[in-house]
Amino acid sequence: MPSLRAHAAQDAALPKHWDDLWGVFDVLPDAMVGVDRGGVIRFVNQQAEAMFGFDRGALVGQLIEMLIPESFRAAHLGHREGYVADPKTRKLGSASELTGRKRDGTEFPVDIGLAHCGSGDDLLVIAAVRDMTARHESEESRRHADRMSAVVEFNADAIITCELDGVITNWNPAAARLFGYTSQEIVGKSVSLLSPKGQVGEIEALLPKISAGEHVEYFETIHVRKDGTVFPMSLTVSPIYDQDGTVIGASAIGHDVTEQKEATRNAQRLAAADDLLHTVMRSARIGIALADKDSHFVVVNSALCDLLGYSESWFLTHRLNDIIHPDDIEDALVSRRRILAGSKETLGSVLRLVRANGARIWARRVAVLIPGADGQPDLLMLQVEDITAEHEAQEALAYQAFHDPLTGLHNRAWIMRILKVDLRAARRRGTSLGTLFVDVDNLKVVNDSLGHAAGDKVLAAVASRIKVAMREGDRVGRFGGDEFVIVLQDVHDAWDVEQCAERVSASVAANLKVQGHRIVPTVSIGIAMSTSESTPETLLRDTDSALFRAKATGRARWKFFDAAMHAQAVARLTLEDELRDAITGRQFVVHYQPVVALADGHVVGHEALVRWMHPTRGLLSPADFLDVAEDSGLITSIGAQVLEQACVMLTRPPDLPGPISVNVSAVQLAAPDWHSLFTDTLTRHEVQPRRIVIEVTETAVLNLPDSSRDALTSLRGLGVGIHVDDFGTGYSSISLLRDLPVTGVKLDLRFVHDLTTAHSQANALAHGLSGLVNGMHLTGIAEGIENKMQADILLAQGWQCGQGYYYGKPTAIPVTESFTTSRSSARQGIPLHA
Repeated sequence: MPSLRAHAAQDAALPKHWDDLWGVFDVLPDAMVGVDRGGVIRFVNQQAEAMFGFDRGALVGQLIEMLIPESFRAAHLGHREGYVADPKTRKLGSASELTGRKRDGTEFPVDIGLAHCGSGDDLLVIAAVRDMTARHESEESRRHADRMSAVVEFNADAIITCELDGVITNWNPAAARLFGYTSQEIVGKSVSLLSPKGQVGEIEALLPKISAGEHVEYFETIHVRKDGTVFPMSLTVSPIYDQDGTVIGASAIGHDVTEQKEATRNAQRLAAADDLLHTVMRSARIGIALADKDSHFVVVNSALCDLLGYSESWFLTHRLNDIIHPDDIEDALVSRRRILAGSKETLGSVLRLVRANGARIWARRVAVLIPGADGQPDLLMLQVEDITAEHEAQEALAYQAFHDPLTGLHNRAWIMRILKVDLRAARRRGTSLGTLFVDVDNLKVVNDSLGHAAGDKVLAAVASRIKVAMREGDRVGRFGGDEFVIVLQDVHDAWDVEQCAERVSASVAANLKVQGHRIVPTVSIGIAMSTSESTPETLLRDTDSALFRAKATGRARWKFFDAAMHAQAVARLTLEDELRDAITGRQFVVHYQPVVALADGHVVGHEALVRWMHPTRGLLSPADFLDVAEDSGLITSIGAQVLEQACVMLTRPPDLPGPISVNVSAVQLAAPDWHSLFTDTLTRHEVQPRRIVIEVTETAVLNLPDSSRDALTSLRGLGVGIHVDDFGTGYSSISLLRDLPVTGVKLDLRFVHDLTTAHSQANALAHGLSGLVNGMHLTGIAEGIENKMQADILLAQGWQCGQGYYYGKPTAIPVTESFTTSRSSARQGIPLHA
């Protein structure tokens, strides 16, 4: 395809100083069209070709009106001539939306921004065109959802939904007004609460019919209000289906028929049945008609004419079938034949009727046989009531009860319900269910950095991508937060589930643009297979254990559950409970490891390291409990006790050299009151801030919110030191030195461990990092020094301070004596504090 530059070169009429800019237009996201003062198209970019469906060769040289619908061309010509006479820049979104025309004749809404260059005969108008179809469709979808919610919220009839065991799940304002119970008071209670004592169980007796898919129309019963008063009520009860056609609940629409009952009793007092009939027909707000045995209309009231938009004369020349939706005619005929055959039931049904303008409405039809003078059935009286709003309310309730509003997937309630159904089916067939617990990795980073609206966009995109990866019959729902559950039926081996996990991982991990930022979402997945003893709760527990293992081993991966995982999960819960008791019992103690100057071995400070004095297992190192403390959030309380003990130590030995360093995790930094608790502790013990150093790892500060970074900056302003621990292991080390108020760095012990007397990569990296640290005038501390060779190499490379078993293990009482070079040599590399 020729470039814009080529087209520009072919048209000498275009301004010459634009020649170098044509290539820019092809990478712009909007369609770009250049038009001369005569309305002739001089250039288009690739986006314009794609939007309108024309090749450039078919557009260049043609009038711009070929991209305008015929009905708008005359008006557009006037606007174009006006613009040429007085060109002005117009930005996208600054004017009413217009209409464009594609090559195939399709019309679509567009937004147009205008700019110009040149003047006189050299005037060139440049239009940026944006397709607004997607926004229109999104707004229409939102309006439809709002209408459905309003139908339920403002419906005059009581709308109630319940589970198949009679437990109420939804309760609209009309129900609250009718019965006197608020939604909070009644949801979760049994419908038997609404029946008088003598009739308890009457409503529950309908539920088996509903479970079988039957509809109960116009069921009249007696109900009781919260204040104890009883009243007659008319109910229409319908089953609620999920998308697979399984009945999962019941929806009832009811209204107080006290007034209708009274009206009926008064009507029975009328002297003549004929007068009664015509009175009812004239006064009724619902449509009423009389039809003969062949379904020809004989009499209709004005309400029916108004409802369907036909005149009375039209009805009198047509039959019942002429107003029924074609898809409902067969059911209507069956019901009519049944009542004409002598059935004593009142014929009632819900069906679709077609208005004169072609619109479809949902109507409740009640049919009653009226005998003639000889006592034989003569006429069929029909009562037709528009229940479109009620029907839409039922559909909206059914959807909302078992769907997640953000992603459109099924919700937690549906997942638990369908797992029961699927587990029963799997036991009957002798197969297994494959269950996958899917967790979106690092969503908190998006929420904290870009806001929850951005996080919601990521969740919606992930949900859509998971659905794409599903096969027919697979089930997927949002369990809550950033977690999704997938259920695979009739799984015969783990390979099927593994393939699903791979499809989901691949589908999710594609670029996503959110607020101008490129995000590549990943997921961690826990997998479990059902057994004959599985319940929804145990199956999800197993998948959650597997998910925890997947996240613990690096995220963006999947893990299968096994018995060992269950044992670990139980042990983890036990450890978490013991940690809570340990915090209450103040079982944590602090040991201090010296930090020395490499040049002469004198102690320049200490690092406070936590230990757990377990009542039965003895003294435990952080490796035995720190991960659980981090994940459970208990590390915040443990860290507070460590700081407390360090401050007490600083007030005791008068000759204690240097500051004491305390480790602070990401969980602590994210706590809203961490900064104030930290400074309060220093103030309470009268410890000068310069005598405390905070050690944070690269990974801990990588995703810190702005509030935590501000807290570190505030503490640095008071004099507290800030050291970056495990330096060199992350991918953002240098940026941390730039963005945080860092006073020192600690070289990760893995670099020290790999040092050699000959040239090596570890030597080069350690040497280079030393130069960086010294060049930024920061304190450099090398961790994990275990022998004299390492100490000598680090000193030669320029590292100022060191720490490790070569100089001393952590002890309950800080070491104050110096470690001279001669003493270190005499020990021949054995740690001074064994």
